[in-house]
Amino acid sequence: MNIAVVTYSLTGNNAKLGKSVAAAIGATYIEIQTEKPVTNGTIFKTLVFGVVPKAKPKPAAITGYDKILFAGPIWMGMAAFPLRPYLRAVGAAKKPYGFLTISGGADSDNPTMESDLKKRAGHAPEFLLDQHIRTLLPAEPKPTREMTSAYQVTEADLFDLTETVVSALKKSGFTAE
Repeated sequence: MNIAVVTYSLTGNNAKLGKSVAAAIGATYIEIQTEKPVTNGTIFKTLVFGVVPKAKPKPAAITGYDKILFAGPIWMGMAAFPLRPYLRAVGAAKKPYGFLTISGGADSDNPTMESDLKKRAGHAPEFLLDQHIRTLLPAEPKPTREMTSAYQVTEADLFDLTETVVSALKKSGFTAE
């Protein structure tokens, strides 16, 4: 099975996780890079006006794979905008795909994530895993949004997160046993 792990990451956490998972399952790793840096202002303009900044590689680069596993952030219940053209490309090619995230800002699960992905790709993901930075932090003091958004995954975190993802991928049938 020819799988690509396609990542976009504002903080670096989803990119680290995607790269680690790609190595663990023997997949090709592809990192999306925006032409201009993403800022809170860029995110706001995208949410309000729908303008998606250009990125590379081009979305067509991912259509030669049997399956695509995305790793990226969820912003306000939606896939981060740099991922959206790639989700459309997967939908247009009718490719099976999965999505995983390690969310920094989410205070709880992302209940609209699956419906947003289905809307953008035209079909639901075969695999979906929503993990949270808050679970990596001590319970006390209670993690704040500022703490979770600023957190950088450690090597130990990455090892544990990757094991969780690989186990869930195998259990779901997205990858071979």
